[in-house]
Amino acid sequence: MSGQGSTQYAAPFVGDSGYAPNQNLVRGTLLFHSIDWVIAFIASRLTLSTISIQTWHSSNWGVAVAVALIWAGIILAVGCGGRAFRVAPLHWLAYALFTFLTLYLASAATVFFNGVYLYYVIAAFAGITVANTIYAFTTRQKLSLAGAALFILAGVSVFYIIFIIFYDIALRYLIIVGIIILLLGFFQLYDATEIIAGTAYGLEGGQSVAGAILLWLDYILIPVRLLEAFTSCLLYT
Repeated sequence: MSGQGSTQYAAPFVGDSGYAPNQNLVRGTLLFHSIDWVIAFIASRLTLSTISIQTWHSSNWGVAVAVALIWAGIILAVGCGGRAFRVAPLHWLAYALFTFLTLYLASAATVFFNGVYLYYVIAAFAGITVANTIYAFTTRQKLSLAGAALFILAGVSVFYIIFIIFYDIALRYLIIVGIIILLLGFFQLYDATEIIAGTAYGLEGGQSVAGAILLWLDYILIPVRLLEAFTSCLLYT
């Protein structure tokens, strides 16, 4: 009975066998988020092919800083701006501008960090995000830890195969990047299912565009989110 005042805590990724009520929000969030990562991957790759560090003039860094501030401002506006930035048409305008800025920042960061290793990270995370999106669209149940492991490991495996075949990269860098991306892949899925689709931001089913932007905020707040996940596990047990 609802009048008993008892509180139940759900473990991350664990759901019943029925349809998850916020599954559409999770799917849309991951879909739009994966679009941003794929665009960042394309921008980083094109930057490596066409731009050298020598051609990046010092004046461009001021533009990059300004773009980064606007990029962060959009995240804060969606997170703190209430309903106005979470429904049409403002959320579409915010997402379009945010995606364009992400493209520019991926190019700038690729040049700033001397290119190739950041490109590896962006490429790997884009692959993991697409893998998580595929998983979300291929199940009607709430996303599980076992299912997440299957798709994320598959994404990491594809990443290794591609870079071993087509690129000359030291194995130690592949291992380091693989471990980081593996952990971030699980965090991403936890965030989408338990935080974005939970009560942290008060998002509704049709606000997946805002959810995709807020995922970036949670990357910045990773220490806080990991503490919340750990506390949730302790309360569940």
